[in-house]
Amino acid sequence: MPFTMPSVTNKSAGGPRHVGLELEFAGMDIRDAARAVADVFGGEVREVDTFICTVEGTTHGNFSVELDSSLLRSKGYLKILHEIGIDLSDANEKRIERILLDVADELIPYEVVAPPVPMTELAPMDDLRELLRRRKAKGTRASILYAFSMQFNVEPPDLTAPTLAGFLKAFLLCYPWLREASGLDMTRILSPFIDKFPSDYVKLVVDPAYQPCDEAALIDDYLDHNPTRNRPLDCMPIFAHLDRDRVMARANEKHLIKPRPAFHYRLPNCLIDEPAWRIAREWDLWVAVDDLSRDADTLAAMGEDFLNTPGFPLDLFTDSWKEKIPRWLDRS
Repeated sequence: MPFTMPSVTNKSAGGPRHVGLELEFAGMDIRDAARAVADVFGGEVREVDTFICTVEGTTHGNFSVELDSSLLRSKGYLKILHEIGIDLSDANEKRIERILLDVADELIPYEVVAPPVPMTELAPMDDLRELLRRRKAKGTRASILYAFSMQFNVEPPDLTAPTLAGFLKAFLLCYPWLREASGLDMTRILSPFIDKFPSDYVKLVVDPAYQPCDEAALIDDYLDHNPTRNRPLDCMPIFAHLDRDRVMARANEKHLIKPRPAFHYRLPNCLIDEPAWRIAREWDLWVAVDDLSRDADTLAAMGEDFLNTPGFPLDLFTDSWKEKIPRWLDRS
């Protein structure tokens, strides 16, 4: 399945728009996963420690493969042990790490984190997906404990308030359709990582009259309602890139925020072990949002229709709205 491209693939200032990719999975040794990256993209595998490998010098820069737990990656457990009077030798530290790794494998995913690549060069990412599948990577549905996701870090054409507000409007209007089209797994629905946006924020943003005057106003409105990273479209990284101090003063999970000029789209499952699943399909759903974000007339008409839909704002979305969205997007 080819990767559909949005209508705008270059930045307003010139040069290609980039996309980062993150894949969460279990069932593989971290070194084997890193070697799979090198088999597709080239580069040299380097084992940083028990919990992190990098693949350096690939065609797009450096990839990382890591256990998705900041406590383990930062070796925060050593501080905890020290505080109760236990200091480990190097040999014992390695033994503890192996024990932690065996336990974590049932609960915490490994994560391949790709560097930003031009969105027109995403096709090899599905080659990597297929290679990881063949090497027995396990995805979201392999266990009731696996709330694994596949995430895109999407660079917008520019970082102005109208452009960013357009993306937010488009995402919030499309969310009921995206959620259904993605086939969101129950483990992820029940997890806190993709809590839906509050209704009062949705009502504020999709209103055609909502046109924030500058980036500061847009960021303040977001933080008033969403002081957390736990949203299906996490805007903390892009807003921290624009105004780090403003975001860090009010955000909840400060230690998890990595400023970058990209939206963090974290809704899709990672069905990496299912032969029919394709990254390109999840990307295609995002492209619908991407293109809608630049269609001011359709955004205004959709926003008006959405606000008049029975059941809003009490989160009682009717099937009639979800059925309307593909027609608005000309995907009927």
